[in-house]
Amino acid sequence: MDTEEKTGYPAVRELTRRDRKKLSELVRAFAERSGNVKLTEMLPGRSDAKSEETETDTDQTYELIKSILQGLIEWVEEEVTEWFMDLVGVTERDEYDRLPFDIEVHIIDELIAQQGFNNFFSRASELYKKIRG
Repeated sequence: MDTEEKTGYPAVRELTRRDRKKLSELVRAFAERSGNVKLTEMLPGRSDAKSEETETDTDQTYELIKSILQGLIEWVEEEVTEWFMDLVGVTERDEYDRLPFDIEVHIIDELIAQQGFNNFFSRASELYKKIRG
């Protein structure tokens, strides 16, 4: 793909339902390991989540997404690495470890840019406010 040739980064594949399930599992593991069980309130299917979102909420949701993904890397690094490897089509850990220094940042940016990914977190503006105090 041209993107890979120009930037040195592999392309991030389109997300699927399986990825939504994997992301839910990662967020739950992150919440349990970090002791922040409030994070699970943002998962899809929660009846207490907000269904409408304002422009300010969108900015806050974006910041929440970046914060959570960075936390995932810190608290559930092995599981996130396996998922990220799958997202970029890399099967060997050594090959993944030879990718550019900021590969996780690249993958996170690509995920956030995908249609539907932000919907996973779209009901999180109230949670974001609670977490940030």
